[in-house]
Amino acid sequence: MNRFMWGPRFWFIVCAVLALALDQVSKLLVLQHEVLHVPRQVLGDALRFTLTMNSRGLFGMSYGPPWMHYVLPALVVVIVIFLGLRSPDRWFGIGLGLILGGGVGNNLIDRVRFGAVVDFIDMGFGNTRWYTYNLADAFAVAGVIMLLAHEFLGWGKAKPAAAADSKAREPSVPERT
Repeated sequence: MNRFMWGPRFWFIVCAVLALALDQVSKLLVLQHEVLHVPRQVLGDALRFTLTMNSRGLFGMSYGPPWMHYVLPALVVVIVIFLGLRSPDRWFGIGLGLILGGGVGNNLIDRVRFGAVVDFIDMGFGNTRWYTYNLADAFAVAGVIMLLAHEFLGWGKAKPAAAADSKAREPSVPERT
């Protein structure tokens, strides 16, 4: 039990649940307090809340017929759960948990409930704006960045015990000049 409690699977599940909960609570609040397509400034013009309903895919792009917007994300969720439950370390588990929470919030819950994804975070200056997104998108992107940093930069990877032990036992040899 203790091994699970603080192991990679624990962090995978906790991060997935927290990401999903924060995403859904934020969308509930936005749906109750915002008007569709009416921007409300939060940090001047740089950050606004503009409620939109995105029936298409990532960045408003379509990737096939409407049923693909349900099937493809469901397949990705299954793969992420499979990988997350076999996560090699905490960093990897957290990254996959964020991806899972974001994917379930956007692509399964929102699309089933509304037929579209609830987006509301609107960033930019003047007419130069980024795509409107939500917390699920932010969590999923953060998770992908964590996985890339883990794999390519070694962040969060545990050092092999044998290598750590051999370094500790090596006597230090003074440098000759």
